[in-house]
Amino acid sequence: FLSTIPAGVDDAESWAECLLKIAKVGDVCTVVGNAPSDSLARDLWGMHGKPNETCAVAELEIELLTGRTHQIRGQLAAMNFPLVGDVQYGGAVPSSSTLWQKNYGNKQNPDREIQSYIDSEKLALQCCSLEFLDPKYSEDEPETNAKRSNKWNSFRLDNVFWTSFLQNYHDESAKLSSSEITSMLDEGMTFRDSSHEILPLSVGTEFNVELPPRVLLSHGTNKYVIVKAWRSDRETMVGLDSDVDDPNVLWFVRSASPSECGGPYHANVAEGILRELAALGFITKVTGGGRVDYCVSKEISHAHVFGFSYGFGKGNH
Repeated sequence: FLSTIPAGVDDAESWAECLLKIAKVGDVCTVVGNAPSDSLARDLWGMHGKPNETCAVAELEIELLTGRTHQIRGQLAAMNFPLVGDVQYGGAVPSSSTLWQKNYGNKQNPDREIQSYIDSEKLALQCCSLEFLDPKYSEDEPETNAKRSNKWNSFRLDNVFWTSFLQNYHDESAKLSSSEITSMLDEGMTFRDSSHEILPLSVGTEFNVELPPRVLLSHGTNKYVIVKAWRSDRETMVGLDSDVDDPNVLWFVRSASPSECGGPYHANVAEGILRELAALGFITKVTGGGRVDYCVSKEISHAHVFGFSYGFGKGNH
């Protein structure tokens, strides 16, 4: 499924046009960041089927203008919005994948693997409306003399298997305090002290450069990011899932208010440290983010982490 026919292909006229209309878009429901979100994820994907990069879902009503095989699944996946549970198009992680085997494999219980694959294949696609003209029959020859009438038959589903999941999500989300909710827009929560606090952490001397502070947090409740960094000459030794014990990788955490970093997004928070590390010859990747409520005083000291970044995903701690 492509937006345009690739240049230079043979027999371009044989490509079939796919048209659909997005008739309705429901509320965006997060699937990471708090208890209702985690519960919704389990309801939709089972215990192990949700792709790591998935942060939220939304219910769509689609009207097909052409009828192609896998059209809804393929077109939405091509726009980076695969259907929940659709393993083939990236909307679920099958249990046979390396990720599932690493995190959830159980040799003592082979049925568990089979069940997880079934869970991940629960496709959130349902015909919700059907309309057709009522045929008009002759009383004398009802079976052979049918004619089209002007009477429409219309049928519509009241709910689908995920309707109760979304309702439960909304009910439970309504009970959350504002500090437990992360929206797509910055809520502008800037607190009394905007000065940075540097937390002492060991710096690997094996990199032979003067590194920026590994953790730099602003007081108050602000967005934060986690940054993974490695030297270009060690790229072949760094895996995609490198953890904090990998000697070839350094990890950095930054939080800042919009006034400090120049904007309301996680990308603004990350911009400064990414530039610093690039100047030192590091390759970098923002691996996640969210919000952190940070405070150090005589009365109370804490760093509470919650929420997630729509752009970078949930920080893995």
